[in-house]
Amino acid sequence: MTVDGDDIVRREFRHGKVAYGFQWNRGNHKKLGNTDGDLAALWAHLSAVGAGKVPAAPFTDPFYRRASSLRLSKMSAARRVALRTKLMRNHAVVASPENDLVLRIREYHRARDDKSYTLNHAVLPDFLQNDPNSIAIEVPVFTERYRLSGHVDLVRFVDGHVQICDYKPGPLDSTKQRFLESIPQVAAYGEMMTHHLAGTLCSALDAPFLPTVRCAIFDTHSCWHFRADMFVSLYESERISGL
Repeated sequence: MTVDGDDIVRREFRHGKVAYGFQWNRGNHKKLGNTDGDLAALWAHLSAVGAGKVPAAPFTDPFYRRASSLRLSKMSAARRVALRTKLMRNHAVVASPENDLVLRIREYHRARDDKSYTLNHAVLPDFLQNDPNSIAIEVPVFTERYRLSGHVDLVRFVDGHVQICDYKPGPLDSTKQRFLESIPQVAAYGEMMTHHLAGTLCSALDAPFLPTVRCAIFDTHSCWHFRADMFVSLYESERISGL
């Protein structure tokens, strides 16, 4: 673990053939709060990650699946459109083209003079440097119950809840398709983070408290928000393939 002058903890995890650069802005976290409730539970989890206390099995055991491999179950194009329409009509998914995540990622592209507006994930550290609500990037998460693991692109704290964010860059004409197909993956991240934080809260308070975790999929065109319990809903209705 290394800590630089900006109070950012850095640690590299090599899971499989890929290296993941975990970064945690403890300064931002302290300003947002780190002694009560969900933020205290998140601090405990990120402290463990920063210290390298991440089990290897969820990331190396072939019986664990990567959350990024999850997709919606096979269905016709018409049924996919109907599902998307239903989720949005019921406000289970809320689209926000002018969300602060969208505005910030556009700003970071302009600062780099990138007119494609589709930079890869190397742009994510800009959030830790410039966004006071951003706490960590490339955070490893896992769950024994579903035999899943993965790495969360960006963790923020917004409007009283932990926000699990996944950056899905691409052209405007494919945004809806990319975002819809990514819901199982990002909802799984939310479920895993909920599990980690709930375990910490239960241990500390000896009570079955559940953290408030929400998910966001974003690019430079739009942002979709939904609750972390979307994963359980999709799983129980057999709408996830890859499990």
